[in-house]
Amino acid sequence: MNRREISKGLAALLMAGSAAATSRAQFASILKVGITSAGQPASGVNSQTGAPEGFAVEIMQAVAADAGLVPEFHPMPFGELQSSLLDKRIDAVAGSFGITPERQRVVDFTHSYGSYRDVLIVRASNPNAYRSVADLKGMKIATSRGSSYVRPLEEAGADLSLSASTAESIAKLEAGNIDGIIENELQVNFRLRARGRTDFRVVDSYQPILIGHLAFAVRKGDADLLLKLDRSLSKLEAGGSVAEIKKKWGLG
Repeated sequence: MNRREISKGLAALLMAGSAAATSRAQFASILKVGITSAGQPASGVNSQTGAPEGFAVEIMQAVAADAGLVPEFHPMPFGELQSSLLDKRIDAVAGSFGITPERQRVVDFTHSYGSYRDVLIVRASNPNAYRSVADLKGMKIATSRGSSYVRPLEEAGADLSLSASTAESIAKLEAGNIDGIIENELQVNFRLRARGRTDFRVVDSYQPILIGHLAFAVRKGDADLLLKLDRSLSKLEAGGSVAEIKKKWGLG
């Protein structure tokens, strides 16, 4: 092999190495984000376009862009979000995945960018003034699988019907298969407004199980990613972008 051929061979190796490095960099910049399939207004999949949507999705898109990351959204039932994160099928969680002491033991959260509470929905023909989960003993109540409401409802003696989403819980109430729903206020209000329901009512006297705080979640100990997301989230909040996105979705 002459010197010219050797030079060509080295150049080809360098180009291949450069291309491989670029490919690795591009791959490393992808952020796999778990969202719920039907958890609007926080996160969900648009039924017409098939695209992810919601205020948490848009905030994550803005945060990721600021942090130099490319978000790749993976829709799934709410109950699979945490396990998918721990199993490394995704890198982060966005949506109605609030901060709780139980979750903080296994995942790390950014600072909160919003709040929510649970509400009780019954048929309008039901006049009872329920005040807490203790009043739901023996009642057939639907709630999302994996939510923070499951254990308190079980401890109160409610007859639970677990759902994959708030939409499924509403469908159960619509069909007359359950007595009521305990779900995330944001999701319930979004669904009921969209469907123009007047035969259901929110029980005003009901005191919530918890006031939840929304945040993005990463695997425990993923300090670098957590810092990137937290910094960019703070920057976008200070600039007003987060407030604009939440206002667009009907949140104060």
